[in-house]
Amino acid sequence: MELLLYRWSTLAQLVSDAMIMVFLMVLYRSVGRPELRPHVLAWSANFLALSITVCYWFFRPEHLWQRKLIATFYVGLKMAFACLLVIGVLAFAGRIVRRRHTALVLLGCLGYGVFVAAVYRSINELGVLNAAASACILWCAVAVILRLRPPGWSWLAAGFAVRAGFAVVEALAYQSQLVAIEWLPATFVGPYLAAHSSFDGAAEWMIVLGCVLTMYRIIAAELARSNGEISAAKERMRELAESDMLTGLANRRSLMPALEAARGQGASILFFDLNDFKLINDRLGHGIGDECLQRFARVLRAHFRPGDTLVRYAGDEFIVVAPGARPEDMMARIAAARAELGVEDGATPPIRFSAGLSRLDVDGDVEAAIAAADVAMYAQKKSKPRLDEAVLR
Repeated sequence: MELLLYRWSTLAQLVSDAMIMVFLMVLYRSVGRPELRPHVLAWSANFLALSITVCYWFFRPEHLWQRKLIATFYVGLKMAFACLLVIGVLAFAGRIVRRRHTALVLLGCLGYGVFVAAVYRSINELGVLNAAASACILWCAVAVILRLRPPGWSWLAAGFAVRAGFAVVEALAYQSQLVAIEWLPATFVGPYLAAHSSFDGAAEWMIVLGCVLTMYRIIAAELARSNGEISAAKERMRELAESDMLTGLANRRSLMPALEAARGQGASILFFDLNDFKLINDRLGHGIGDECLQRFARVLRAHFRPGDTLVRYAGDEFIVVAPGARPEDMMARIAAARAELGVEDGATPPIRFSAGLSRLDVDGDVEAAIAAADVAMYAQKKSKPRLDEAVLR
């Protein structure tokens, strides 16, 4: 009866592992994640180990060397299964093990299989050596999970702990067949060893569930990071689209939204134009001209409020939209900027400008306000004398 239960349990685990192996293969090919590769290899190794067990029933090798060879590959594959799962856990934590190192681990597993095949004298001894080594490796996997805590680690740790626990019980059950263990009754040992494969299969499905949840959390975190980077890139592109590259001020694209936003409370509109800027470019070069524009932008930032919108409108023309500001306050700021710009600053000559002021009433016409500021600026510009060219020599 126990033999039939053992074979049924082993076949059930074989079918279960085949399903897991195919599932992980399909998942790996679908998402192409390198973290899943060790798990695919692990379940393939476990499936082959169980297949060797089933083949042993049918062929019943009579020669000792045949049994030793079967034991070598069975134990080697079981060790490879456990070690590859540990490598898979490391991969989930972002620590991908190189293929060369994985190959060395697998060679070590095969070496352990050779050792066990050489020293075991009975199936019980083989069971102790195989189950005890598997338990140690699986408990190491639990320790790695608790140490590194990959995303969604709780289910993964639970699955490994349950599977490692069953391996410990299996090792003790086989040991009790060699040396009696008082607290482990024979009425439990026989049925457990006959049915332990079904328990192992259930625990292995917990591990697979943990793997899927961990992979989902990893992908979800990466998608969240990617979405954040895309959002930041879009915001940066928007800023670049609405900013002037030379001065760092807002560009003409930003003017109408700023005016529309200011209509609710009214605003003062200032229209600036640099005097004799063409002469600066012609005599001192466009490099100095660009420095003059940058200096003018810095002075505007220094003398106007953080909530005011500073726009490079075109060439050497600038507009300031100051929501809720009084005209007399704006005139004081213009005077302060004019005083600061009226002297040389390094390579840049004194910068003179004309300014026109208009008022945007609450819910007023923004186009009319801009036009009025433009007219006022040109009226002031006509009244200013030309820059003395000697200053630029």
